[in-house]
Amino acid sequence: MARFEQYQEPPRALEGLKVVELPCLDTMPFMAASMAGKSFADFGAEVVKVEPPRTGSQERALGPFRDEMPDPETGGLHLFLNTNKLGVTIDLESPRGRDLIFDLLASADIVFNPNRPEVNEKLGIDWRALTARFPNLIVVSITFFGAESAYRNLRGGDLVATHMSGVGYETPWHQVTDPENQPPLKLGGRQSDYLTGYTAAASAMCALYSRKSNGAGQHVDVGQWLSMISMIRPNIGFYSHEVRDSASFQRLLTRRKTAGQWVFPCKDGWVSFSAGTDRFWRGAKKAMGNPEWMDTELFGTILGRAGNIDAIEAGVIDWLSTITRTEAFERAQAEHVPCFPVHSPAEVAGNEQYKARKFFIDLEHPAAREVRMPGAPCKFSRTPWRIVRGAPRLGEHNEKIFQNPPVANGDRIASQNQSKKKTRPLEGIRVADFGWIYAVPHATAWLGALGADVIRIETSGAPDLVRFLTGTDGSIGFNRSGVFHAINSSRRSLALNLAMPEAQEVARKIIRQSDFVTENFTVGNMAKYNLAYDDLVKIKPDIIMLSGTPLGQDGPFARTVGFGPTTQAFAGLCHITGYPDSFPCGIGGTWPDFAVGTGMVFFLLAALHYRDRTGQGQYLDLSMAEMVTTMMPEAMMDFLMNGRDQAAIGNRDESMAPHGVFPAAGDDQWIAIAIASDDEFARLCEALGVPSMASAPKFARLFGRLANVEELEREIAARTSVHQRDQLVTRLRERGLAAGPVYSTPELMKDPVFSQSSMLVNLKHGEVGERVVPGLPVQFSAIDLEYRGAPMIGEHTDELMGELLGYSAAEIARLREAKVLI
Repeated sequence: MARFEQYQEPPRALEGLKVVELPCLDTMPFMAASMAGKSFADFGAEVVKVEPPRTGSQERALGPFRDEMPDPETGGLHLFLNTNKLGVTIDLESPRGRDLIFDLLASADIVFNPNRPEVNEKLGIDWRALTARFPNLIVVSITFFGAESAYRNLRGGDLVATHMSGVGYETPWHQVTDPENQPPLKLGGRQSDYLTGYTAAASAMCALYSRKSNGAGQHVDVGQWLSMISMIRPNIGFYSHEVRDSASFQRLLTRRKTAGQWVFPCKDGWVSFSAGTDRFWRGAKKAMGNPEWMDTELFGTILGRAGNIDAIEAGVIDWLSTITRTEAFERAQAEHVPCFPVHSPAEVAGNEQYKARKFFIDLEHPAAREVRMPGAPCKFSRTPWRIVRGAPRLGEHNEKIFQNPPVANGDRIASQNQSKKKTRPLEGIRVADFGWIYAVPHATAWLGALGADVIRIETSGAPDLVRFLTGTDGSIGFNRSGVFHAINSSRRSLALNLAMPEAQEVARKIIRQSDFVTENFTVGNMAKYNLAYDDLVKIKPDIIMLSGTPLGQDGPFARTVGFGPTTQAFAGLCHITGYPDSFPCGIGGTWPDFAVGTGMVFFLLAALHYRDRTGQGQYLDLSMAEMVTTMMPEAMMDFLMNGRDQAAIGNRDESMAPHGVFPAAGDDQWIAIAIASDDEFARLCEALGVPSMASAPKFARLFGRLANVEELEREIAARTSVHQRDQLVTRLRERGLAAGPVYSTPELMKDPVFSQSSMLVNLKHGEVGERVVPGLPVQFSAIDLEYRGAPMIGEHTDELMGELLGYSAAEIARLREAKVLI
C-alpha cells in the first residue's frame, strides 16, 4: 500500500524575527519603510504595519486602482507593498497611541521609522528615546536626508533625492543633444524609495548580526539621499583619481552626449545594445554581417571607437533599422554581445523568461479578490520567498495584536548581557568572491566593511573590465582604475587561472573554509570550472552560494549576456523612464547594478541568519531583471489590474503637481521641486512672487493642476529661471517645501554636507596612494566599519596560499610558473 507523506510548507529564512513598521506622516509619498518591511515579511518575519486610523498609510491613496475606482483596500501599490504583514491602526499623536507603540516595541527586534527627526521628537519616538527605552531594539531611521545630517529636517522624496544625487543629471544616459529642452530626468516610478527600502533592510540585517555578537540594539541611520548617491560610485572614483582634463573627468561636467548610448531604435521598437569591449566589438561585427565600414583602423581599439562614437552609432542604427527587436536580440546574443529588447510593462508581464521562472504570482485577497503581482526578487532554494497572506485591511489585526500583546522572543531575552563596545559583526565570516563588474563586488564590499574576510578570486589573464575603465592621473593599468577602487574596498585578491584544474582545486580549498560563495558569471561558467552549487555542497554542505545574472539561472534566455544597463531595458524600466511622448531612456549611475548589489546584502544575510538557526546553507538565484521589476510596482500593477501599459511621464507624478525640474539662472542650472498639497502650492507661489497664482481656478486644487500641468510648468519655469539656483533652493526650504539643486558629480562633491559625510573615506592603495572613495551610505551607532583600500590584482596571493591554505613557497612558485597563479 502506498504511503503518502503529509505536505509541509518549506521553512522561512527570517521566521521568528519581529518587525514594527511605522507610518510616514509627511505629505510627501515615501515608500521606503513599506519596501523594507515587505522584504522582511516576504521571507518570514512577523511584520506589524502601523497605520493612522481612518486614512491608513500613504500607499492606500495612490493606486493604481482597478477601473480607476479609488478604494483604500484594493489599490495596487498597497496590495503589493504590504503582503504578509499584520495591520494595526494607531494614532501616534495621542498618549494612548504612544503606549500601544511602546507595547509593540517591547517585543520587537527591529523598528523602521520613516519620519524626520523633528516629527519624531515631537511624538516622543526619536531614536535616542527609543534606544534608551528599549536597549535591545534595532531602531532604523529612514529619512530623506539622514537622521544625523545637517539636512536632517529638510523635506525631500524621490524627485529631490534623485536629482541631488547626480543620478538625474546623468539621465538620459548619453542621449541629450538639446540640454535646454531636455532637462535632467528622474527614473520611472519611485525608484529611490524602493532602493532606500532595500538599503534599510540590508542595514537592519547588519545590525541584527551586531546584536548577536554584543547583545545590544543600536541606531541605524538610512538616508534616501545617500542611498541614491551610492548609485554613482564610479563617478566618485573618476573624480578622485583622474586628471581634470581627461575625458573621464570632463564627462562629469556636461549632460550633453559625449560617449556611447545604450538605447537604440530598431524596426519595431528599441533595444539596449553595447559593443564597447574588444570582444563585444568582434561579436558585433559578426552579428551585423561583417560590414566593410567596421574594418577601418579607426575602430580597431577601444580608444579609437570612443573617439569616433558618432560614426559607429550611425552604422549601428542603420543596421537596426532593418531588423526587429527579436532579430537584434537573437543575432547579438548568438555572438555573446549584450543586447536586450526594451520591454513595456505589458511585454514584461507576457515575457517567456518571466513565465518560465514563474515570476508573477496570483493570490486571493478578501477585498480585491484575485490579484496578480510581481514575485520574488531572489530565489532561495531552501527557504523560498512566498506569500502566506495578502495585504491587511485597515486595522484588520487590531484585536489580535492589542488583546494578545506580543511576547519577547528567545533571542531578545537572551540578549540582556549587553556590551557598549562597537562590533565588526561579520568577523569570522569568509567570502569566496568570484564576482566582477559592479553588482556582486558592491555587495561584498558591504560584507568586507562589516568585518568579513572577502577573498576576490580573479586573473590577470581575463581581468575585470572595471580595472581598465579609467586610470589615475592620466595613466591606465591593472591597478590604476578609480572606478575599481571605488567599488572593491575591504577585500583580498587571489590571482587564479580557473581554466586550469589545479586552480579549480585551489578554489575548492578556499570554499571549504568559506561561508559564502558569490558570482555573476554567465550561466554555466561555474559548472565549467566544476564550481557549481551542486559541486560545492559535496565539499561544504552548509555553503551559501549566490549567483547574480541578468535573467536568472533557468528559463529560455538564461544564458544571455548582459550588463545592468541592458537589463533595465528587459525589465521594463527604460520604457517608463523618459520625456513624455518621446524615446525610452538609459539611466545614469549604471542603474541597477548597485541597487541589486544592495539587495544582495539583505538576501545573503537572511540566508546566513537561517543557517545560524539550522546549520543549513542554500543556493540563491538572483535575476537582475526580476529584481528591477519588483521595484516598479506602480507600472506593473497598473497593467496587471487594468491592462494599462504605462508610458514615460518625465519628472511628473500622477498624484502631485508641480513635480519636476525647472530652469534656474545660468547655463544648464536646474532645480527640483515637488509639491504634495494645495497648501504647499500656495507657499511655492508666494516664494516665487506670484501669490495670486495659488487661487487661480485652474491651479488652486490638485485636480486642476494635474489637468493643466503643461501650462502650470511653463508658469513655474518662467519664475524659477530668473533666480540663482541655490538661493531659490534656500528660499523654498525655508518655507518647508521639498526642493533641491540638480547636482553634477563635481557639484555634489562640493556640497557642504556631503563633503563632510561619513560616506566619503580616504583609503590608501598600494599603487596610487591615498584617494577618496565611497563607503557605505548608512551609519551604525554600534558597528565599527572596517574600510581598506581596493587590492592590486593578486596582491594577497602568496599570503592566502601560504597562511590560509598551507602551500609551501616552493609549491607557490611552481604554480606561478605553471600559470595557475596569474
